[in-house]
Amino acid sequence: MNIRDTDENISAFVISIAAILAVTLVIIVSASALGGAELVFKRDFYFICYTIRDNAMSADAISDTVSSYGGAGYVLEYKGNYYVTVACYYTENEAKTVKNSLLRRGLNCSVLNVSTEKYPINPADLKKYKKLYEGNLNTLNSLSELCYGCANKLDTGELNQNSAKNVKENVKSGLNALKKANPANCFTGELERLIAECDADGEGYILSKDMRKLQIAIADCIINIDLY
Repeated sequence: MNIRDTDENISAFVISIAAILAVTLVIIVSASALGGAELVFKRDFYFICYTIRDNAMSADAISDTVSSYGGAGYVLEYKGNYYVTVACYYTENEAKTVKNSLLRRGLNCSVLNVSTEKYPINPADLKKYKKLYEGNLNTLNSLSELCYGCANKLDTGELNQNSAKNVKENVKSGLNALKKANPANCFTGELERLIAECDADGEGYILSKDMRKLQIAIADCIINIDLY
């Protein structure tokens, strides 16, 4: 899947990763603030989906097919349905452009828009964890975007394998730093899952679809996290 990249040059990865890790260190020491019964974090995701299923088993059976086409193949659960995803974008126009290109190539797909805004949470927990959880969501979003940029640059040939592996390792380092800041709360299990996702392909050749799958896995956490 060759998708036009409009990001800045490769050196931006180093700056972005350093900034993310710096934010993570701040998170560790800023875990209390006043708040209400909702945490606000606004983000729009536009998923290109190959198909929709009403159960995880049938969706999993199709995910390998999507992966063979060069898509992510990640199964996203959202509002009771299971979406086999090809890719994820952050603007509607870009998602629709890519969707139309895939349709012309014979891949029947659609765009799913998921917007986050208000996360319900117990008032006492919000008072205790507001800054920490806001930092978690912001950092996860930045890590997801790094995966997205890496995937695009692999498609265009701007990143070689060593650079891609460095990006992936730095994403993993960011997730490990978040886990250290969240040793026993609602994010802990999700962070462990994402760290395992980083290791899912071992030390082998990194394809753009691998980074898109990791991008969407992180987006899944942002969308579906249950705060407490």
